[in-house]
Amino acid sequence: MRHPSRVRSLLLCFLASTASASALLPRDPVPEGFVAAPYYPTPYGGWDDDWSESYGKAVKLVSQMTLAEKVNVTAGTGLFMGMIISENHDVVLGILDGPLGVRSTDNVTAFPAGITTGATFNKDLIYERGAAIGEEFKGKGANFYLGPCVGPLGRKPRGGRNWEGFGTDPVLQAIAGVQTIKGVQDRGVIAVLKHLLGNEQELYRMYNPLQQAYSSNLGKSTRQTIIGICN
Repeated sequence: MRHPSRVRSLLLCFLASTASASALLPRDPVPEGFVAAPYYPTPYGGWDDDWSESYGKAVKLVSQMTLAEKVNVTAGTGLFMGMIISENHDVVLGILDGPLGVRSTDNVTAFPAGITTGATFNKDLIYERGAAIGEEFKGKGANFYLGPCVGPLGRKPRGGRNWEGFGTDPVLQAIAGVQTIKGVQDRGVIAVLKHLLGNEQELYRMYNPLQQAYSSNLGKSTRQTIIGICN
């Protein structure tokens, strides 16, 4: 290749256009201790007796799945995380994303953002919003709703995930999250609480062959601050 630096620049511009309206500029290396290294093997779950029945069902399901189906369900399929389906015998799983409701399809509702919903301070309205979201997910054949989002701390006003959460107050986040989950699951859809605390990075949050992603690792002082707030 005659101009590797030019090709790399073009690729970076392309990646920037798919991730953000801002220019993707070179950044400093990831600080030591802030790289999320893989952990193998994954620790076994099922140590809580209250979950024994659920783990039994999970083992029965996974034992029927092919490797490709396991990968699809755990990692998703496609760039925009469309419907993820696993079919084995009588088993069909549908997982869909969308903080405002069902994503990547048509004839659905754009519900009020989480930050707007939290600003109502109205448990009944928050529950009804969750129930309506669950109804649409069920209608689209999805068994799992990838939400609600309660992770953002709101440290940056322009943070990419601020609007997905219900606010920066941990009590508000918790109560609104519970009401949303109740509403969704009362419609027969499983809610999947997200995101990891600290997962607010927009640029560099996705790994690609040319750029290492940031992790959600938090330093000691940040962890102590969060524990103090939550207590």
